[in-house]
Amino acid sequence: MVNSETRPDRMRNLEAGVAMAGILQQEKGEGPFLSRRREARCNDQRVCGYGICESTSEESLSIEQGEAYCLNRSEHGVLILIGSRVRTRQLVELHVAETRWEHSLNLYEVQWTKAVPVESHGHLFLAGCRLVLGASRYWSF
Repeated sequence: MVNSETRPDRMRNLEAGVAMAGILQQEKGEGPFLSRRREARCNDQRVCGYGICESTSEESLSIEQGEAYCLNRSEHGVLILIGSRVRTRQLVELHVAETRWEHSLNLYEVQWTKAVPVESHGHLFLAGCRLVLGASRYWSF
């Protein structure tokens, strides 16, 4: 049995300034993100599609598709805001329509996740992800 779900496009109307303000407010007193980073990141804020496939039991599978908001990226990682709660070590496929790699597979593993309240969007989830399979340094947003 396959259960497929498409998330509403909550990320299209998300303003980067509002999202970042919520994130920075959460981070005061918890230490900077820099301690988690292995590589230099560049700001590249845009909406991208995602897909998550998860086994819910031995006989059923859940497929979720929707949009995430990319906040920044590096050669082997990406920081995203996503409307679904993802968990550490979960695999997420990201799609960026504007690239020449539109049909290639970009598979990321979630390294950490954190709930972030964003005004007018409710709780979103910040996730730091590491590239597992994809175009790596040749993949440009």
